Amino acid sequence: MHIPDVKKIFAALHARAFVHATEDPDKVMMALLNAIGRVDVKTSKTEGQHGNPIFILEATLDGMEDIVGFFERLGDDDLTTLEKTADSRIDDGCNLFMRIDKQAALKGDIRLAGGEDVISIRVKVVAYPSRCDIALKTVRAFIDGERSRRNAI
Repeated sequence: MHIPDVKKIFAALHARAFVHATEDPDKVMMALLNAIGRVDVKTSKTEGQHGNPIFILEATLDGMEDIVGFFERLGDDDLTTLEKTADSRIDDGCNLFMRIDKQAALKGDIRLAGGEDVISIRVKVVAYPSRCDIALKTVRAFIDGERSRRNAI
């Protein structure tokens, strides 16, 4: 795993996946772990609109190496998509948001997705001062560095 030659650029990665009544909780857990790596997962239970049980799986990565490892699992096309859409994915709190295809993640294929059947990812970007435009530059620089690293291999 390669960590860019920069200071800490990500503070944390938070992942969340919903397990609906029609889904196998073990498979959703495996998809989550495939997406972000081996980590402790917290489970909570809630109720859907019609009274159906819904479990929420949540995990957090705090180590820079683990967070970079998540990005390394994304394909080149997804890195390009992130780079092009980063301005709409970063909020005023310097959080980068993305959704990962839950079904693909179960098979070990970590890729961006839309829709509802996803693993939601929120990455806290370190930016000084804490401004969206600085976080955007940081994310784009990181993606450029990751792309260069891949091209050098």
